[in-house]
Amino acid sequence: MVRRRLAIVALTVFAVAFAVRMAPTLWTPYPFNPDGFVFAAQARDSIAAGSLVETVEPYGYTFPTLLSIVALVTAVAPLWIAQPTIAFVGAVPSVIAVVLTWRIADRRGTTPSVTAVASLAAGTTLALEGVFLRRTVAVSYEVLGILFVPLVAIAAYRFFRTERRRWGLVTGAFLLVLPITHHLSAIVAALTLTAVCVLAGLRTWRRRALSVVLLVVVWAYVGAYYWVVDPSYTGEPVEQYGLFVAWIVLLCALAYWLSTAAPAVVRGTVGGGLLFGFAVVVADAVWGVFPGTMAPPSLLLVLLAPLVVLAALGSWGVPSATGPYGPRAVVLALLLAPLVWVGFSLTRGVDPAIEIFVQRGQTFAHLAVVVSAGVAIVDLVGRASPRARRTVAVSLALVLCLCALASLPIAFLGLEALSYQGTTTGEEFAAATFATTTLEAEWTSDDHLTRIAGNYYEAGGSSQPAADWLREGGGELHCPTALQSSWQTVGAQQYPEAPVTISQPAYDAAIDGGHAIYATTGSDPVTIVVPTGTVAC
Repeated sequence: MVRRRLAIVALTVFAVAFAVRMAPTLWTPYPFNPDGFVFAAQARDSIAAGSLVETVEPYGYTFPTLLSIVALVTAVAPLWIAQPTIAFVGAVPSVIAVVLTWRIADRRGTTPSVTAVASLAAGTTLALEGVFLRRTVAVSYEVLGILFVPLVAIAAYRFFRTERRRWGLVTGAFLLVLPITHHLSAIVAALTLTAVCVLAGLRTWRRRALSVVLLVVVWAYVGAYYWVVDPSYTGEPVEQYGLFVAWIVLLCALAYWLSTAAPAVVRGTVGGGLLFGFAVVVADAVWGVFPGTMAPPSLLLVLLAPLVVLAALGSWGVPSATGPYGPRAVVLALLLAPLVWVGFSLTRGVDPAIEIFVQRGQTFAHLAVVVSAGVAIVDLVGRASPRARRTVAVSLALVLCLCALASLPIAFLGLEALSYQGTTTGEEFAAATFATTTLEAEWTSDDHLTRIAGNYYEAGGSSQPAADWLREGGGELHCPTALQSSWQTVGAQQYPEAPVTISQPAYDAAIDGGHAIYATTGSDPVTIVVPTGTVAC
């Protein structure tokens, strides 16, 4: 009966999570996230060649391989099957949240009905919550990494607890494949494993010795692999190895301390860390903490505000959701590793690369936070009178889910609130295709259209001439330019900087002063204009 109820909750959450991550197909058939065109092209070319093509980076083998296999099995082109594939992968962490919440609540002797409500709330919250959804709806190899990290934590702890070879093989398989899946995820996984090893080593000297051996092997493998392939951004821990090691030592100390500290201390420590995260966002909006990047606008702050409730419930539930043993140890490791990574990033400095570290790193903490929030429901229900417990459970679950739902638009916002446009319309793809096939590299546009062309066709124009023209306020065009109507309103994408707008008179003058060789219709038309004078791109 219990397993049947758990299965129903897990399937319900998976269905919700999958459906939300398929939502972009309602307004575009193309991958959500222009970087998804890279993986679709790699899978397309790999299928044609019969093996992975050279354009696949050595730190990104796994997702193009998966996408190629899915495309071959379904007989659907990678460009069209990419979003359903990522929707499936991105929905699984929500199911993991359900299972972890259920296991922790069940061990507390909670009634099955309250356990089901708390688990459903935790899983649904992770499925709908806008910040996490933004990363797991995007067609990116990072989504596989976000899935693999909790699986590493679970498998590693099971290995230490049971000392069975099969769990060791599962752990080894995930750790082996992570560096070729996503570089940042591999580092977060190694940090998570470090916390797991500290907690697992609390019981016996045998486990301590095993933990040390495993950590030496894993860190040596990850470090050596990235030393050879040198992916973007991973040089930061190497360049600042002293600071990075200091944060690893702090991670070990925090894992040991928080697993045995008093509940009030745990709540205060974790709550303070989460509150600091919100403070960084507000500070960036007011003072521009990260130079060269777009400051968060008021719309984004408004949509983030409901997540304060999630952080508050999560902080309350952390003492009950985390601990030295069992699934509580897994949740503690999943919480501390990304927080330590964000801490290292912020103490490293402030620049566009660090902002990427912070944005991507914090994503990995969301699963542990929603599990803690789910367990908080269990804890608060236990404090209520018997007659009020069902009402308290349902009310808290609804509040948690509604707050997640209120933040959901963050996932699909465009340049009106973010510096990166995730959606690619049919008109945009057609314009980028025409420009690439007709003008080859002799054209320009904003970072969005040129990124689409470069990612899918491995060719296309540069965004720099258009950026210079926009910053000058328009004028005569000197390079064939794909202009988009929305440049007059939300602006032209200049990631990671804020979008740049152009006035309507300057926009119209550019079209009237050249030869319009291509134009689309729709809500946001694209017009390709060739200058009348000498072309200089």
